[in-house]
Amino acid sequence: MRIALATAFACLALGLAAAPAPAFAQSSNVFDVDQTEQLPPTDEYNDIPIGIMLSSAEQDAAAKQAEATAAAAVDPNGTAVVTQDYTRKLNYDTILKLYNDGKYDQIVNTLQTLSNAGHQGAQELMGIMYRQGQGVPKDSEKAFDLLSKAAEANRPLAQHHLGVMYYQGEGVAADPVEALKWLHIAIVHYPDGPEKDRAKQDRDNIYAQLTRRDKDRAMQMTRDWLNKRGEGHLLDMQ
Repeated sequence: MRIALATAFACLALGLAAAPAPAFAQSSNVFDVDQTEQLPPTDEYNDIPIGIMLSSAEQDAAAKQAEATAAAAVDPNGTAVVTQDYTRKLNYDTILKLYNDGKYDQIVNTLQTLSNAGHQGAQELMGIMYRQGQGVPKDSEKAFDLLSKAAEANRPLAQHHLGVMYYQGEGVAADPVEALKWLHIAIVHYPDGPEKDRAKQDRDNIYAQLTRRDKDRAMQMTRDWLNKRGEGHLLDMQ
């Protein structure tokens, strides 16, 4: 799956314009940083009624059909009525297909509802959509809020996006040390693969712009964050 997106990574404004641009600048995929998906676990979506993915008009029609069916279990000829089941389960592939088709009007309300209910995958995707202005007005502050929630829930893609936002001062005051912390955390949680390699490249590019003291502080902040979740050992395994 390829999604054409325009993401630009500004150089840190501290007289370091010649520093290499972080790898994230090269990304053209909303979900990850290397054009190969790092998607939220699909099992989180298994209990979502498929009807919620319909347009408002379709949902109204489905509701009326369900009411009519419940009122009369058989048709006038005495034959049992069989209707489409709008409560059957779906998986994340359905959401992604609608997303890829650009049907944001169908996906935004669903994801917003799930996000408001605390669904971590929906918060992650809604955060990305607000960050990119997809189906919703571009809003860095909302994107930062949603991605922060997903990042705190150990979602590496959100953690990587959050690191980028801290680096650029996007929706939050620029803080390269905090950015480095979130990149460290994303690297810990990413599975081995191009996404993790890309995060490492971003981390190394930020390294070149920080003092030893700042790098040590970012590492200690990372360790403290992981230790609070009983994951400090994961950092030692990197």
